[in-house]
Amino acid sequence: MLTGKRCIRSVSVISLTLLLFVLAGCALFPKEEEVLAPPLMKPVEVSYSTVKAKREDIVKTIQGSASFVSTESKYVYFSARGGRLKAIHVKQGDKVKKGDLLAELYTDEVESQIQQQELLLRKAQITYQQKKDSGADKYELEKASIDSKIAELQLKGLKKQKEQSRLISDAEGTVTYVDTNIGPGDNVNAFQNLVRIANPRDLYLAYSGTDLSSFPMGAKVDVTIDDKVYEGQVISTPANVPSDAEESLKEQIGISVKDLPKDVEMGDDAKIALILDESKGAIVLPKQAVRNYMGRKYVNILEDGLNNERDVETGIETATEVEIRKGVEEGEEIILR
Repeated sequence: MLTGKRCIRSVSVISLTLLLFVLAGCALFPKEEEVLAPPLMKPVEVSYSTVKAKREDIVKTIQGSASFVSTESKYVYFSARGGRLKAIHVKQGDKVKKGDLLAELYTDEVESQIQQQELLLRKAQITYQQKKDSGADKYELEKASIDSKIAELQLKGLKKQKEQSRLISDAEGTVTYVDTNIGPGDNVNAFQNLVRIANPRDLYLAYSGTDLSSFPMGAKVDVTIDDKVYEGQVISTPANVPSDAEESLKEQIGISVKDLPKDVEMGDDAKIALILDESKGAIVLPKQAVRNYMGRKYVNILEDGLNNERDVETGIETATEVEIRKGVEEGEEIILR
């Protein structure tokens, strides 16, 4: 057994040995490198595309193209009878005069009846003359006279039928429509529209589009013909034409033109502009500068290099610009989208 002193000495030797071993073990690990602080990043400079709020006039208009048509035109048709079509003698764009032949029906049957009736009339006339020359009593003579008159009336009726088989123009004008769906040999009904004739000297502008309800009666319209502006006025709209009017009139705006040049013809085009609203000297911004979120309208204003939102009240809007009534002052820098 170890005595007390020898035991204490042994413990000291063991402790010293363990200490030396730990120190030696630490020497085996590599020396840690000093951790450097990360370099400071320079913030990216934000740049904005801006526009200055400025005062100018803003006008909201409807612009489009219209064509000149006649104020006086009518369809022409066979009114007394129908029949088989023999020919239509005009085409769209032709100039016609009163009395010109427009179309005709086949009349072979009527012409044969006319020839027969002419013979019957001649026979009745001969019979009447024979009775008169033979001194027949007054009743026989009157009967023969009646037969002659009946034959004459029947002949006139047949000749009128032949005349009604010819469609004659009753006015001077320009042919603006011909029914191209029928041809020789086809049956034509009475009152079937075949040809339309228009007065080429009395013209107005016809405008068609999706915004017809925006044209009030009597509204002033700028009409441009060959780069010259004329004064126009709305004279008809779909809302005020009679219910029995032509369908085309229910789908167009009629515009009269003051001091219309004499060389304007049917079918010529003109540019029109109707002013719906305008504001003089208003704050005007590009439409892309005004944002709209859940009914809220606002702009982004550049102030001291910072992007700040500001609510605005808008007025007239066109396809490219917006009137700002409240929220922006002249000269402020507005950030575009």
